[in-house]
Amino acid sequence: MEIGIVILNYLNWTDTVECIDSLKNQTHQFFQVVVVDNASKNESFAELTSRYENNEKIHLLQTEENLGFAKGNNTGIIYCKSVLGLENILVINNDVIFTDVNYLAFLSEFDCGEDIGVVGTKIIGLDGLNQNPHYFNPTHKAVLREYALPLMRKYHLGGLLVLGSKIKNRGRINTPTRLPETIPSERPYVLHGSAIFLTKNYVKQLNGLYPETFLYYEEEILGLVCKKIGLKMLYTDEVEIYHKEDQSSQMSFQNLEGIKQKFARKSVKIGLRVSRMNPEKITAITNKQSYSFILKKDGKVKKYTFHH
Repeated sequence: MEIGIVILNYLNWTDTVECIDSLKNQTHQFFQVVVVDNASKNESFAELTSRYENNEKIHLLQTEENLGFAKGNNTGIIYCKSVLGLENILVINNDVIFTDVNYLAFLSEFDCGEDIGVVGTKIIGLDGLNQNPHYFNPTHKAVLREYALPLMRKYHLGGLLVLGSKIKNRGRINTPTRLPETIPSERPYVLHGSAIFLTKNYVKQLNGLYPETFLYYEEEILGLVCKKIGLKMLYTDEVEIYHKEDQSSQMSFQNLEGIKQKFARKSVKIGLRVSRMNPEKITAITNKQSYSFILKKDGKVKKYTFHH
């Protein structure tokens, strides 16, 4: 199986180079790398071009403007589908390193059946801990709770949360506050967005991630989308990848925490809308997006525009 690997670059081209270079040791070399430079306002595209322009396995795209995380990655996904004819696509952050030499081999041989849409693996962070999966039940009620809680805290209504919890637990026998460890398959979860493998089951239905977010909450929305279209997310701990975390965000924003709060709030609101949509509307919004970008390869520049 040939795998498309989509890497979104914004400003931080040195991490992108390190990520691509880490692919050299993979035992499975049947892949195509699509780097999407998200209209970086520095030397990123020139630096990446100087290194990879003549590499037949690497495709360098640049968008006309900064499209954010979802649409930026979708640019690469569309290119994989429409130009390269690839059905299985690994979407990774540019600050990810392939430390497991069998990572792509495992994905290429993974039997996902007909009901698995997205596969996630162990993702080891700077602290040495696994970031996957994120325990979250992709339902309207869960998203509504995440949208409402910050508002209640902002307006000092936290007491209602305590009261509601007491009412809910009235009459229950006291139990230890620490819950027993459970395996991912026993609890609802979504997968960390720094390394997600979109299977052919997903790619055949949708042209990428739900496109209306700019930053943050994409994992939860992807979980909602999968559930709506009848596909599952699957976590496996048989292989792992290393994630340095937030490198491009730190270069892009001075007040990173403030930016996180701003965009996360907007994205949760979008997630709330998605949680009420039917599969047909989600598919229509995702697949009818237009994408324009240039490809620079072998000294030539070619412009692509996809209208759906």
